[in-house]
Amino acid sequence: MSATDLRPVADPANWIGDDLDTNRDWLFTLSGDEVAGLKAMAVGIRPALNDDPDALLRMGAECFDLGVFGARLARVYQQLKGGLGVALIRGLPIDGLDPLAAATIYWGIGRHLGQATPNNGEGDMLGHVTDLGKTQQDANSRGYQTRELMDYHCDQSDMVGLLCVRTARSGGVSMLASSVAVFNALLRRHPDYAEALCRPLYWTKHGEHGAGDTPWYQSAVFNFTDGRLSTSFGPKHIEKGHRLPGVAPLSELQQKAIRAAEEIAHQQRYEMVLRAGDMQFVNNYVTLHTRSAYQDHADPARKRLLWRLWLMNPGLRARTAYSEQWRRGVAPGAGSARIRL
Repeated sequence: MSATDLRPVADPANWIGDDLDTNRDWLFTLSGDEVAGLKAMAVGIRPALNDDPDALLRMGAECFDLGVFGARLARVYQQLKGGLGVALIRGLPIDGLDPLAAATIYWGIGRHLGQATPNNGEGDMLGHVTDLGKTQQDANSRGYQTRELMDYHCDQSDMVGLLCVRTARSGGVSMLASSVAVFNALLRRHPDYAEALCRPLYWTKHGEHGAGDTPWYQSAVFNFTDGRLSTSFGPKHIEKGHRLPGVAPLSELQQKAIRAAEEIAHQQRYEMVLRAGDMQFVNNYVTLHTRSAYQDHADPARKRLLWRLWLMNPGLRARTAYSEQWRRGVAPGAGSARIRL
């Protein structure tokens, strides 16, 4: 493929930040009846859980009756699949719910959207996005374990959900960008950069791989199947991958292409301040996301915490080599799949 073969992409998920201010189809605010139905579901399921959140892992979507919100969740999915690729469900009164009830509601909604996969080698199905005092300079650490500014990226799943349990003292603003719009702008400004990102790059596995496996895998950033674009992007994953033994360093062209894509994403971003109880879902193939650095509360019980769901749904869009690598999530190491609250 050469730059002259590439064409701009027409897609409903082609937007810039200002568009999300005028088109609010992505925002779904829960009504009183919808909240009541979701809370009733959590109460009804509680006896079967026996206070064990891991029991949720054994329940299919049919076990979670979302009540009147069920019809609106179908619209959420259509927005993710064939619309803007972004959805925010607002209005869950999480401060009035105990952790198991909140997890039941969130897990039930996610279960209707797709199949959850492990977020890490410990088998966490609800990843805890919180500051563990780590740094992204460590090749085996991941950005969600720090309070540092993160790069624009896609997660290792078809879609990703974030439930805001607690907010930071300051910062931690969610930033989204359409990867379709990033590709189109990059193609228009720097066609050679767009072409470079259509070719395979090396990505680190962050040390989350089995004995005898390579610590890297290969995937392009921009992938086309039947004329539709599916994006996989993670600058730090790629940079760390190209620093691994036996892997060629990034070329100057590749480095410039990655930086230009990041700059365009930031120029075209939409900023979203997540409130406690907000559930944000994005289609990883058409949406890049990140968050700003943040300052946290001194009290550990008040520290910023988001629960992350990695959801697989093969009907969303054609998968990339990146998402195929993580199709079953991060393979648990010593532990099996679990839900920690």
